[in-house]
Amino acid sequence: MSKRSSAAAVFLVLAAQGSFAEEASSRLAPLKIFANWEATEIESFVPDPGSTPSGYFREISNASSIWLLEEARLADNAKLFVGVGGLYFFILPSKGNQYSIGQRSGFGFTDLHAEFEYWRRGDEGDHGLLLKAGVFPFKYNENAKNLGEYMFRTYTYPTVIYTGGLTRVNSAGVQLGGFDANTKIGGLNNDLLLTVKTDQTPSASLSLTDIASYTLGGIFTLGGGFMFDNFYDPSKIASGKYDGQGSSLYYTLKDGSKQLAHPLKSSDAPYDTSTHLAVDSAYLSFQGEKVMLRASLDLGKIIASPMLSEKDLRLYFEGILMGLQNRPFYYEKMQDRIAYTVGFNFPTFRILDVLSAEWEYCSNPYPNDATNASVALSPTPFVTGQVFNGDNVKWTLYAQKSIYQGFTLSGQIANDHMRLVDYFGHTNDRDVMPLRKNWYWSVQMGFAI
Repeated sequence: MSKRSSAAAVFLVLAAQGSFAEEASSRLAPLKIFANWEATEIESFVPDPGSTPSGYFREISNASSIWLLEEARLADNAKLFVGVGGLYFFILPSKGNQYSIGQRSGFGFTDLHAEFEYWRRGDEGDHGLLLKAGVFPFKYNENAKNLGEYMFRTYTYPTVIYTGGLTRVNSAGVQLGGFDANTKIGGLNNDLLLTVKTDQTPSASLSLTDIASYTLGGIFTLGGGFMFDNFYDPSKIASGKYDGQGSSLYYTLKDGSKQLAHPLKSSDAPYDTSTHLAVDSAYLSFQGEKVMLRASLDLGKIIASPMLSEKDLRLYFEGILMGLQNRPFYYEKMQDRIAYTVGFNFPTFRILDVLSAEWEYCSNPYPNDATNASVALSPTPFVTGQVFNGDNVKWTLYAQKSIYQGFTLSGQIANDHMRLVDYFGHTNDRDVMPLRKNWYWSVQMGFAI
């Protein structure tokens, strides 16, 4: 090949590479960068069952995080989202555990999913079908700051509620893995989700959920949801038969009464085959149904005053039933499995973007503790021999202010369902705020580019 031919070949290769790079660049949205720093002081909490009733006081922690999100357009109706992030945080000490002191860091994917849109309608984002597949963030109640948003932050059986995480301010959302089929037409929004459970027992089970809402005139929203939780579990742990304590097994006696084979309560005698004749046996299980209802009323849009911020005077409600069916021994009262949450955004005359208060009530008589589920693979509550009503009421006060574009300052004061992170980076199973006097405050600086 001559030098002229070689030069021509090199030019064609470079031109092709430049054309490919230009085409790839045109398909990529601008890279989004998010970062925040959060400081928390827990004024009063009970870190472990061995603590004194008064618990611990004045523990301080902080965490710094950063995550990147890239969006790529694969076709006119197809997109790919890739997000990665890292977190550097300090863990809080637990009584008698020297391994609970120190700092930790973690790195992983925050988003990894594809979207396919069909039957798009107009320029308002309406569509007949938007399919998501992979790992994606999900939030169905935009108003919830800390309490509520419980379709994916609760167990069905046992009655356990989660809030927060490694960061606590305005963290009422989840990361899901699976499929989402979304329809958005006008005020109607519907999500049909098939999800794989990764943060609760039984791990890797499937749940099927439908969440719908309708907004009328941008002022009133009514929504609801229904979940078939753990309807398929190849490991069969969801059935309760692999309970390490045997406390899921119970018998139906000849007279119609029921008796546990190995009760958790010391006041209940175990089943005695020498004196009782059982006609049937069954297991308590993790499988069940959740029902959720929610509503919001945007009074600020009715008044339409220039002195009001966009979200001022918004009243919102959510109620969830964790376990549609009553079950023997531990789940015999439906009202004990219902959590009610009410929130309101107060007007601040544009001093703040948001100032909200949230209040929750749940009369669950057992500790908000998933130890039996995660350790013993048992769908039974963590029984301590005493009735827990000091944690029936939870509350949050949240404030947010945008200082300038891309920089937000937020704060939160709460008595919620906080859990601490241990030496191994595992989120504890037990709620550390079981008393009315337990509370904490957090401040967060957030950056977005």
